[in-house]
Amino acid sequence: LASFAYTAADEEKQRGVRRMKLTATGLLLLVALVYVLATWAKNSGVGGWPGYVAAAAEAGMVGALADWFAVTALFRRPLGLPIPHTAIIPTKKDQLGQSLGSFVGE
Repeated sequence: LASFAYTAADEEKQRGVRRMKLTATGLLLLVALVYVLATWAKNSGVGGWPGYVAAAAEAGMVGALADWFAVTALFRRPLGLPIPHTAIIPTKKDQLGQSLGSFVGE
């Protein structure tokens, strides 16, 4: 079996991916905090504006989770659950490769 050696460029890419994951998670947590605070302010009778902020934060959370699920579902099973139509790339990599080869060849 051939061994695979990581290069400095590979390690830099890994650091970049890790940094992006941390940034995305941090932003999701920030939006969740904004949602909680805006909902609290709305229920405290501050005025009408916290409702708009809470709605925007809620939409941000839903969008972030939907994006996470979609990207994760392409490469593996989210949360390890056997959800249909997930892990598409690993299970259909040969078919995708042939289709891409035919497309490029035309």
